[in-house]
Amino acid sequence: MLLAAAALCVLAVLAIVKIGGQGGFRTAAAGKPVAKREILGDFTGRRWEEARSKSEISLAASPLDPFYLSFRGLGAFYAASELPEGEGRLALIDESIAFLRKAIASGGKIPLPQVHYVLAKAYYEKGEHYFDESAEFMESAIASGYSAKDSQEFLALAYSRLGDHPKAVRSFEAALAADRSAPLLIAAAKSLIDAGTPVKAEALLLEAIAAGGDDVSAESGRFLLGDIYRARPELDRAAEQYSLVLEKNPESAEAYYRIGLVWQAKGDAIKARAAWRKAVSIDPMHGASRQKLSEKL
Repeated sequence: MLLAAAALCVLAVLAIVKIGGQGGFRTAAAGKPVAKREILGDFTGRRWEEARSKSEISLAASPLDPFYLSFRGLGAFYAASELPEGEGRLALIDESIAFLRKAIASGGKIPLPQVHYVLAKAYYEKGEHYFDESAEFMESAIASGYSAKDSQEFLALAYSRLGDHPKAVRSFEAALAADRSAPLLIAAAKSLIDAGTPVKAEALLLEAIAAGGDDVSAESGRFLLGDIYRARPELDRAAEQYSLVLEKNPESAEAYYRIGLVWQAKGDAIKARAAWRKAVSIDPMHGASRQKLSEKL
């Protein structure tokens, strides 16, 4: 009886499949994958964790099936998108990349066209050492005929981070054909400035500021516009933009720092240093202002 009971316990343990990263367990019939239509239903219903865990169970029986590999990776990515920044989110992003790469490498039919698109976004989430792979997979997704509303925007951001400004500008122009929101206009303007075309950047920044929107975007746009004017140099126009930032945000240490740069360019060291002292009084850790105060003008 004891031997029989032990044998039953072993069989029960072998039938348990652990759901990775969640600490829970699910029982499954040995060697029987979950019906694909059930997993697809979970995914389209935005039940990411269910799609992920059922795909994991199914991979125990069919480890090279591109359908289950794809939905394991897709489920992990979208589950990560609902988590705050942290190790749990990063672990799911890594899981997503691993299984989506396996799905592509399997050579089988990929069940959804956005696999390359999601893989590109997952690599972008990984940061600066992975922007080249993000761009590569987004280009692949677009070339295969899949383009989401933000595909060109993510491609532009990846190229911008890589320092490939001509490609970034091209992608931003494509993105702006569908979306002229203030944040996107400002991101495109930054890329144009880096590409050495500040006149085009100025036009986008003026459009972004005129569009209104949130204060953060407006402040960012005015700083960039002021920097363009300061570089020309049109110093009074630059000071006007920085002063407009202060009207909305009187505690902007960065605005006082840049006003100090205007006064320095005008040759007024006293007013420049006064602006930098004001910046440090607002933010004692404002490094650029502290550096300026340590210099002999």
